[in-house]
Amino acid sequence: MGKITNGLIIGTIAGILVGLAGARKDSPYEGFKIKTFFRSPIVGAIAGVIVAYSVKSDKKGLFLGSIAVERMIVEGYKLLRAQKAGKFDYGEWGIRKEQYIKN
Repeated sequence: MGKITNGLIIGTIAGILVGLAGARKDSPYEGFKIKTFFRSPIVGAIAGVIVAYSVKSDKKGLFLGSIAVERMIVEGYKLLRAQKAGKFDYGEWGIRKEQYIKN
């Protein structure tokens, strides 16, 4: 099989396992969300292709690399999506700078 095929298959399998683990961990608290479950296999397939072209390794290395890249992509996306005010947006007493300046 070629690099693309190996990356797609192994990355999808890695993504399915990551999705199952996340569903098992979060379902009791948040409920099962089909959209977030299928996000991991799709991103895992993309990550598998990236890893297959980036490194020369066996199938075990491709599997573990796919998991790592998939987690970096998904968690990075969630971090950017959630953009909360940073530590430098607040003054000394936890008051937003804009409110602090007005007073």
